[in-house]
Amino acid sequence: MKDAIRRGFADFLNYRYLHGICVATIALSVFVISAFGLFLLNAGDLMDSWKRGMRIIAYLAPGAGEDARVQIMNEIRTYPGVAEVEYVSGQEALEWLRNEIGRQSALLDGIVDNPLPDAVEVSLSGDIDGTAAIAALASQIEVLPGVADVEYARQWLERFDGIYNLFRLTSMVLIGLIVAAIMMIVANTIRLILYSRIEEIKITRIIGADDAFIKYPLYFEGGMLGFAGGLAGLMMLYAAFFITVPQLSSAGMMVFFQVRFLPWGLVLLILLVSMTVGWIGCYLSIRRFLKF
Repeated sequence: MKDAIRRGFADFLNYRYLHGICVATIALSVFVISAFGLFLLNAGDLMDSWKRGMRIIAYLAPGAGEDARVQIMNEIRTYPGVAEVEYVSGQEALEWLRNEIGRQSALLDGIVDNPLPDAVEVSLSGDIDGTAAIAALASQIEVLPGVADVEYARQWLERFDGIYNLFRLTSMVLIGLIVAAIMMIVANTIRLILYSRIEEIKITRIIGADDAFIKYPLYFEGGMLGFAGGLAGLMMLYAAFFITVPQLSSAGMMVFFQVRFLPWGLVLLILLVSMTVGWIGCYLSIRRFLKF
């Protein structure tokens, strides 16, 4: 095994041009895949943060007394996914509306009877998962006695969720195509090296070298190509992340959540997958070329 590794390193240096092109191509591919992964990771965090910041507003029926309101609030607190329940009177809602519209608040001066009903504002916890769970919680609240109507950002939530799922599916398909392309690139690189060494391989066979003597250094080269390309791609991604994130922070785009880099576990997984893909590409090339 030590001899195979030594010869693999020697071949890696002897064919620097071919290996360099292969590593650069793998690095760009890993950069694209990792960038998609980084985007999906932070987009998921943004969705979770936005969901946690959502409010479900339960409007109380006219004439609902304090006892009914307290009973409704106590019942809602028992539901999973509820973080906090707060009562908002119609008068408080009207004052909030005046503050929000600012200079246009004079439009409300002619209102004699407050048209805004009393409401219960429900804050969501981080335990609630997905649009369906939020919709189910809203349906539970809506059927409570004394609740006239329930309102939350349903349309926006469904749209964002649909766009996120569509992008995630598209990313998975694209990642699969890029992985297949990496296998072909490594396979073609190893095949070119085999073509250049065909006479050497024939001589080693004639003098009695077994299949392992020929294949193992090439397997090591394939894994090393995948590792080098994966490492270079991740370094490129980190450099882009290090340059971009401070600009996003200064522009005020990181108010609701913290943009984070890929976790170490995922980084190691990308390197392992990259090495495996390089090894598989080498295996396919050896199998087709040498007929082992």
